[in-house]
This record gives sequence, structure tokens and C-alpha cells, in this order.
Amino acid sequence: MLFGKTSQAKKEIEALFHEVQINLENNYKDLAISARKQAEVKLAEYQAAGELKEKEYKKLKEQLDEYTKRMEGYHH
Repeated sequence: MLFGKTSQAKKEIEALFHEVQINLENNYKDLAISARKQAEVKLAEYQAAGELKEKEYKKLKEQLDEYTKRMEGYHH
């Protein structure tokens, strides 16, 4: 990568976001909810451990909040 390396923490959270997106597109609500919750937990863990830069954390948190807003009406 030319502009710096992407942290493993960021890659893992982005993979979970991708899973959320795929499940939303396929209308798999329960799986989307589960993946979003996993992403939320991992984001908090990596932030607490200092494995994400503040800028990365804010960007990922905004993306998580966007998914949360899209999924407001989803219930088990």
C-alpha cells in the first residue's frame, strides 16, 4: 500500500461492516443485526486497547452509527 498500512483492527471491523452490508442487501435481518453487534463490540475493544488511531475510530464509528440508523426498525 502506498499511503501507509491499514491496521489489522481496521481490516477486521471493515470485514464485519461488509458482512452487515451483504446481509442487508439480501434482507437477512437477523444476520445483519448479529454482524453489526459484533462490529460494535470489536470497535469498542480495539478503541480501548489503543489499536485504532482516533481518526480511524471516528470514521468507523460514523459508519457503525449509519448502519444502526438504517436498522432501527429491525427486531428479532
